[in-house]
Amino acid sequence: MCPEAINVLDERSAEIFVLRLLRENGPMSTMAIEKAARKEHKRCPDQTVLFLAKMKKKGLIMGEASIEKRGWLWWVQ
Repeated sequence: MCPEAINVLDERSAEIFVLRLLRENGPMSTMAIEKAARKEHKRCPDQTVLFLAKMKKKGLIMGEASIEKRGWLWWVQ
């Protein structure tokens, strides 16, 4: 049995994927986003935290460090 290939998304597809995840699930940690992507055999074009930071800089998502989640928490307005 061969494991399914990981689909490395282009930048726009990855943005759409992350926005969908956050709209459907509400605020998510970086690890939760990575886990959801892995479950769908997808990967961001960069390291997840770097990609999410770029999305934040573009104003597509919001994010802040969370002591409770021990990392970054991301959401859409």
